[in-house]
Amino acid sequence: MLKQRILTASVLGLPALALVAWGPNWVVLLLVSLILGLATWEWAGLAGLRGASARGLLVAGVVIPVLALGASPIGALHYLILGLVLLWWLVVLLILPFYREREVDEKANRGHLFALAAIVALVPAGMSLVWLHALVPLLVVYLVVLVGLADTGAYFAGKTFGRNPLAPHISPGKTREGLFGGLVTVLAFAIVGAAIWGLEPMDALVFLLLSVLIGLVSVVGDLFESILKREAGEKDSGSLLPGHGGILDRFDSMVAAAPVFLAGLLWLALIPAPPAAA
Repeated sequence: MLKQRILTASVLGLPALALVAWGPNWVVLLLVSLILGLATWEWAGLAGLRGASARGLLVAGVVIPVLALGASPIGALHYLILGLVLLWWLVVLLILPFYREREVDEKANRGHLFALAAIVALVPAGMSLVWLHALVPLLVVYLVVLVGLADTGAYFAGKTFGRNPLAPHISPGKTREGLFGGLVTVLAFAIVGAAIWGLEPMDALVFLLLSVLIGLVSVVGDLFESILKREAGEKDSGSLLPGHGGILDRFDSMVAAAPVFLAGLLWLALIPAPPAAA
């Protein structure tokens, strides 16, 4: 399984990161839209939308706004969406501890709500990635690697030291020790990143704290997708990525991390904020 994960990440992940690092913004917009389209198709299945037309409609409801937002100048609408999605993830964080699996009939009643949640969560994530790429492409690469390392560090720390469940009603395999291991890995990577970029001491400290926060936020996105899978009775969102599961299984942490990372960078003035177009 581990060999499969490494092989898949090497064959697909490295070329994608190279494209993000050196490709034009419009190509990255198309790449992000493709990934989101596949992830939304899987999300629709988890939400109980079985027909191709219904799933396709949800895909269009995510991809078309992402394309429109990514192709247009940064304006007040972009900032509004970014602000609203921060509130969304805050609400998700607050309700996660109270989640309990429901009966089958109650799950069916909530399917359309989960489908709507795809638009609320995925559109801002795609917008944020394209927006950040237009400002500093290498920060998108940094974010992708950071989220991946948070997951990897948590996996190995959890396997080695895991004793106390983090969210037993949502994802019994995740542990507090794994979370701590992931955050330590993120901190180490952030120190390297701050050194490479030559940040001043105060900016470096803020950058480290923001990176650790993103490590935490990525877990929120992961747990939210775990709820979707638990409600659907599925282990993975799909099977497109050998050793990893589906596209959504690899993108779930990024869904929460991308808008929070962008907002943090802008608010802390670590990157220049473009003026909102009229």
